[in-house]
Amino acid sequence: MPEPLQFVFVAAQTFVLSAAFTWLVRGLARRRGWLAPPRPDRWHREPTALHGGVGIFAAFALGLLSNLAWSPFLGALLGVTTVMFLTGLVDDAADIRPQTKVVLQVAGGLLLYAADFHFNDAFPWWLDMGIVVFWVVAITNAMNLLDNMNGLAAGTAVIAGVTRLFLFAQIGNVDGAVASAVFIGAVLGFLVFNFPRASIFMGDGGSFTIGFALAALNLTSGQAYSKTVFSIFVFPVLALALPIFDTAFVSVVRYFSGRAISQGGRDHTSHRLVAIGLSETNAVLILWSISAAGGAIAYLLYNVGFSYAIYFAAIVILALALFGIVLSRVRVYTEGAEPDGPASAFGFTLPGELVYKRQILWVLLDAVTVVLAGNAAVAMAPPPAGPSQLAAYAVVPAAAVMMALLAVGLYRWDWMHFGPSLAGRIAAGSLIGLVLGARGGSVAGSMPQWPWGTILAGWIFVAGGVCGTRVAVRVIDRWLHRWGAAGG
Repeated sequence: MPEPLQFVFVAAQTFVLSAAFTWLVRGLARRRGWLAPPRPDRWHREPTALHGGVGIFAAFALGLLSNLAWSPFLGALLGVTTVMFLTGLVDDAADIRPQTKVVLQVAGGLLLYAADFHFNDAFPWWLDMGIVVFWVVAITNAMNLLDNMNGLAAGTAVIAGVTRLFLFAQIGNVDGAVASAVFIGAVLGFLVFNFPRASIFMGDGGSFTIGFALAALNLTSGQAYSKTVFSIFVFPVLALALPIFDTAFVSVVRYFSGRAISQGGRDHTSHRLVAIGLSETNAVLILWSISAAGGAIAYLLYNVGFSYAIYFAAIVILALALFGIVLSRVRVYTEGAEPDGPASAFGFTLPGELVYKRQILWVLLDAVTVVLAGNAAVAMAPPPAGPSQLAAYAVVPAAAVMMALLAVGLYRWDWMHFGPSLAGRIAAGSLIGLVLGARGGSVAGSMPQWPWGTILAGWIFVAGGVCGTRVAVRVIDRWLHRWGAAGG
């Protein structure tokens, strides 16, 4: 049987097992009263069956055992995932302390490292081990936090699993591809009971299982595609961009709003999209699209090459940051009903300091945009020293542009006030900064002088990029609100 058909068969086989197990667990949960009642800080409105993670894990374990020969890879993946599943299952029933869960996750990461699940053996062992442990803890908890709306975590996991399957199949890692196919089928079998309307929840037993399995699968082929040190991190991060973004977004917003980061609530990206007016289904579909885009970019970078991986990664981060700025302005609690009182009535509300804090974020985003634009300019119209020295020579002009943008008063206004006048300031500041930085840097002998063609290209890219980020935020904001107002 050709390998592509083999992977489809494995996924279909596991899907049937998972659907059957989930159906049985749902019936048992309803008979035994294992139901999640509606709560103010949760999204569901009626009692819903619990422990859907049992079906996911059972299908995943049986799928692995029936489709793979026993090996250290299989033993480590199955054994440590079992520990994570049991940890989540006990937490569903008896609320394990956070410290205990983290300790078990750290232990799981150490066991994976001992079983040769590495990022890159070229790193010092202690650095590689630290990265593995951090990755396992971060992704496991990110998937747990993402499980906040029907189908969101499960669908995202399926998309990430498909991305891994494609990579494993391309590099000839049959065991990894089969394990990914098993994972996809196990989660899909649960998803049909969880989206668009949920009749069962996966619980921590399910989110810990899929989070840990995804973290492990993203560690198994580091040496196969690690063309550069940077590229080692690009593929898994892009493949899991949505859970990473959602976790970072919620952490930042809660911190700036004076709320505990570990506190539950309806302030995730999915909840904010619904607060705008989108249906729950459309909110989940938008976030699935973001996850699919991240996976597609990661796969494309692998096939095209990682020469420009840093640029693509920076653009993705910039786009997610702009998306986060839009969502941070959305009210997710009614006045007086927010968890920590009126101070957190808005997702990003910082009484008396809102504009100031947001402007700091804009400065950071502009710095990324200016550096990327300068790199693009030198790549298109390289100075005499050549494009290979681009990264070093773009630093001085980028710093000069940021100082010039400050001098022309760009950061006196919030992005909501962007218009022709501010666009003119951006154009003037970009030109002044580039001329001073790209031509004046040679005076100190720190860099070659940029020709005027490079400066012109840089000015177009810098001014267009800085203006474009502000326009993009306004467009996204208006599009989401109009879609929501129209009953999207």
